[in-house]
Amino acid sequence: MARIHRRNHSVSGPPSVHCVMKDVACCCNIVKIQQFYMSLMALRRNPQRKCKKEEVTACSGETSGIIVNEINEDTLQPKIATKNHPHKFAPRQVLVNTSQPFRFLDLPREVRDHVYSYLVIRRGSKVPIIEARAIIRGQRKRVTAKRTRERLNQKRAQTGKRPIIPRESTAEPIIHSNVLQASQQLHDEATDFLYQNNWFAMSLENFCFTTIDAPVGWKCDRITRLQLELQLKDSQRMNYYIDWAAFFSSFPAIRFLHIIPSFHPRYHDWARTELQDWENAHFVFRGFFRELMASIPEWIHLKLGPSFDPTEDMHLEGQGPVSTRLLEQMHDEFC
Repeated sequence: MARIHRRNHSVSGPPSVHCVMKDVACCCNIVKIQQFYMSLMALRRNPQRKCKKEEVTACSGETSGIIVNEINEDTLQPKIATKNHPHKFAPRQVLVNTSQPFRFLDLPREVRDHVYSYLVIRRGSKVPIIEARAIIRGQRKRVTAKRTRERLNQKRAQTGKRPIIPRESTAEPIIHSNVLQASQQLHDEATDFLYQNNWFAMSLENFCFTTIDAPVGWKCDRITRLQLELQLKDSQRMNYYIDWAAFFSSFPAIRFLHIIPSFHPRYHDWARTELQDWENAHFVFRGFFRELMASIPEWIHLKLGPSFDPTEDMHLEGQGPVSTRLLEQMHDEFC
């Protein structure tokens, strides 16, 4: 193996470079070679030949890390073109003021609507459907649990026991309604987006209704998309007048209507035998659907029967929907 002679000639440069190149005789000394390379890079970066102090620490294995102890503050400042260095220019600066809150209402309306789509539109399904029955059950369940907890806490207070504290709900909310409480403008915009892009589903089983069984907080006069389930009973329990005009007057903004007739679970066997074929249907059902179709306003886009994709429909409370063929025959007769 040929021996590499040590270089003893002088090298121009600062003393730090002399010290480094003094021992760069063996090619196996990776740390010294890397330190020499970094010193030369420092000379190229600094035109005034003021090298930075750099140290090399050996890491585990064959790699090595470089730690810079001193940083020249001049290098952090933007370079400005001068007579001596005309090729250096100041970089573009982006000023971001983090001390002030973000002004959401300064964004364009299209961007704000895109944000509302993640807050006030139900996610997790192909068609955003907000069902009234599920919300009403949850509200009643919470009211019952609150009354039971208050009654038990009174008994526990008499015996000196600690009161029962309700658990925080970890379930994902249907929509993030807290955004409606931020400001009046945000409330108006988010509410419009809520009622224009969600489907609101209701199930009717008592047709001699005087009030609409809707959850607390629903604004029926702003609903534009409605899915309506009609739970049909036998002819004896359907033989009364239904004021459909008064029902649809509660939804003046409705534009899309999807009606899904089904059979009530308790009266399924009797109602199904009376409504197997439209030509032989009981006159009570014929009068029921005739009044219904005549009361629907002309500007409403109507859809009858279940969809081909079950995920596009609401959860039916009834036991099986009415056949699509029967509904088509009924629609051809009255429309």
